[in-house]
Amino acid sequence: MEFKTISENEFEEYSINHPNANFWQSVNMAHLREWNGWQSEYVAVFEEDEILCAAMLSFREVFLGLTYVQALRGFLIDYHNFALLDYFHDQLLVYLKKHRCMYFKMDPYLSRLQRDMNGAVVENGFNNEDIVEHLKQLGYHHSGYLRGNDNSREPNWMFVLDLKGKDEDTLLKEFDHQTRWSINKTRKMGIKIKEFTKEDLPAFKEIMEHTAARRDFSDHSYHYYEGLFHCFQEEGKMLALHAQLDLDDYEQILNKDEAQAKAQLQETEEKLAEIANSKKFNKRKKVILEELALIEKKREEAKKLRAEEGDVVTLATATFILHGKEILYLYSGAYDKHLKFNAPYAIQWYIIRYALAHGYERYNFYGISGIFEKSAEDYGVYEFKKGFTGNVVELVGDFYYYVRPLSYHLYTSLQNVWHKVKKG
Repeated sequence: MEFKTISENEFEEYSINHPNANFWQSVNMAHLREWNGWQSEYVAVFEEDEILCAAMLSFREVFLGLTYVQALRGFLIDYHNFALLDYFHDQLLVYLKKHRCMYFKMDPYLSRLQRDMNGAVVENGFNNEDIVEHLKQLGYHHSGYLRGNDNSREPNWMFVLDLKGKDEDTLLKEFDHQTRWSINKTRKMGIKIKEFTKEDLPAFKEIMEHTAARRDFSDHSYHYYEGLFHCFQEEGKMLALHAQLDLDDYEQILNKDEAQAKAQLQETEEKLAEIANSKKFNKRKKVILEELALIEKKREEAKKLRAEEGDVVTLATATFILHGKEILYLYSGAYDKHLKFNAPYAIQWYIIRYALAHGYERYNFYGISGIFEKSAEDYGVYEFKKGFTGNVVELVGDFYYYVRPLSYHLYTSLQNVWHKVKKG
């Protein structure tokens, strides 16, 4: 076996077809990292002319010429092949020392235990804790099996929908009642999904800032989003979607609904003329009148919307990464004043159907906290994703290797002092 650096093209060809393919370990992600000030290299282990494993490494200088190196979502390797893992680690350590690495981090795209949609461990399911123990024996420091949300790291818990062998009708039947109802509501309202590009980035950023303020999280910079669109969408690796309400179309739908309701009302009143005291038809009349009142209310709301926002109203937005056999739900936002339109359901149903039509095997709803009590801060996010069915995925967590432990100790000590001085 031989460890060596490889070209972008070699890594791209290997990574896209790997069983554990993920967008963090991609040339596109390397370009995004470079956009944000990192440097990238690709390394691999060969046996003759065949690549056995590989990784995209990101590094930047952090202290006295020393670097911090990351393998985002770990290595593209068979982690159960301990002989290969050991060789890769040993050779990587030599490489890291040459690059004046102070410390190294990886967070493998590898499940810890098999779990069901409720987060419970599946009896007799797979268990990868032996890999965690082996990495610890190699000298990696494990951060533990973390729960909760932390913007400083990638989520350790995800919600994933398996698409293999599924079709639209099967999936729709498997969704819970509330999810099906919400999807059908967006259909009846005529909500449309529009793909957008970097030219529409200001509108996307505005929605993201609004959502960040509403849900109390830190939004990315405009520069970051520019890089995301440049490095992924322009390369055909990302879909960016707006859910929009065309008020002209919506008014036609309301007019049609009103005409149908009035026709039903006329029929009901004719029946009541024949049977005046009919409980059945009196109840039906009441329901129809309530429906007509609701249509009128919607019409007035639409007039107000048109006056405030124009003929086409953007309700929600989302971005999705396309890589290998997986589509991943990355960022999304919605205006709280438009939440009643259920636009995120329209976006999700659009992207799931897109995944089916284009042969993807897995749709990753991505981050959840891993806390499944209803009192959890993000329980609503988990409940929304769970409504589409699927399974909870817990990854094995974060691993650190301190290549120069004394320098790292000095670095963190000085950082702590600086933070205390800054706070003081």
